[in-house]
Amino acid sequence: MDMQYIPVPEGLQTAAFVLGHGANELVPELLNKYFTGKIPWIIADGNTWNAAGKKVYELLENNGFKNVEPYIFPADPRPHPDYAISQKLAEIMPQNAVPVAVGSGVINDLVKCAAGINNVRYCCVATACSVDGYSSNGGAMSVCGQKKTVPCPAPYAICADIDVLKTAPAPMFAAGYADLLAKVPAGADWLIADILGIEAVDREIWSLIQEPLRERISDSSDMGKVFAGLASSGYGMQMYPDSRPASGAEHMFSHVWEMEGLTCNGEEISHGFKVGIGVLIAVSLMEYIIDNDFETLRPRMKKPLSKDERFAEVSELYKRNCYGNDPCRTAMQKYLTPEETAERRELIASKWHDLQNALKKQIVPFAELKKMLKNADCPTTPAEIGLGREQTLHAVHTAQTIRIRYTILDLLYECGLLDDACKTLDKLF
Repeated sequence: MDMQYIPVPEGLQTAAFVLGHGANELVPELLNKYFTGKIPWIIADGNTWNAAGKKVYELLENNGFKNVEPYIFPADPRPHPDYAISQKLAEIMPQNAVPVAVGSGVINDLVKCAAGINNVRYCCVATACSVDGYSSNGGAMSVCGQKKTVPCPAPYAICADIDVLKTAPAPMFAAGYADLLAKVPAGADWLIADILGIEAVDREIWSLIQEPLRERISDSSDMGKVFAGLASSGYGMQMYPDSRPASGAEHMFSHVWEMEGLTCNGEEISHGFKVGIGVLIAVSLMEYIIDNDFETLRPRMKKPLSKDERFAEVSELYKRNCYGNDPCRTAMQKYLTPEETAERRELIASKWHDLQNALKKQIVPFAELKKMLKNADCPTTPAEIGLGREQTLHAVHTAQTIRIRYTILDLLYECGLLDDACKTLDKLF
């Protein structure tokens, strides 16, 4: 067997990470070492039970563990990342059990939140190289209809068997690759916030995620490198602790489409595929900054809005009424008066060349990113995930309002240039 314990940065909630061929053989060892005296409780769905859960259950029995009856969601319909489901899991969680999440993003997030509710440690057995959330300290959940990252502890131990990961449907790995590629514009968004003095870059976390990133995205067929990159992203989120190190505007587009219930040909679109389209949108908007001089853009800048005008604008964006309770609150927390907007614009003007240079260094050019996504069998146009022009452009404006986190969207909106910059997105349609 080709397996190994991968070093984990010190001080994290995750203590152990096993990655390699046949790695699931080490699950009994992981539970013995890190969950002494606990009784395993496997949570899976019909697909992930067949992919790995049944074998892990048998391995545990053969190694002297007394398992609790597994909790298996149906394969169809697949479980949704709804916080109410995590609350149910927390209620029925057996005493003295170690929850063992056998699955990909949704199963892991459901178990992660349930474990957090009960303040117990859990083990993650990954079945697909599809998301960066395995090792993060938070679950991407729907809470009363609104997409949120619910704070909860990361898995104490993670096991990723490449032989199992390879059996997952190919689109799941493609989605994971797109999620890793998203760290390119996410890093650029963080640099923008840093340069403007809004949110400083943490250099230790930056080194963990960004320094090996180019190597890890260089081969979209290398599952080991991609999973290691996704895991590092999760560690960065633990260290911060926030999703800022791994998530920028590209993820906000995805959150908007998830709240809107985006489907294509009757099927839900994976998180990674939505994020992949978001990557192309975000980078196109960043290239608008690179390609234009600030003073040349001044005549195109829209006049700042009064508070009432901004509230009306945001309310119009939310007229579909699918964005959770009181969606205008976050948007209005970000509101700048016309005087504050003028001051912010001058700050941006003074930092424009720094912003251009940082973006040039950080991003991969749009055409190259599109080629990388295509080579990984990811969608490269909004139409491929069921999006028309109107819904795509609506998401660009709406995404700017749903998080406090400062991104390229805030920079462009505050400059009154978001509509003008969206003209660069014509190449997507």
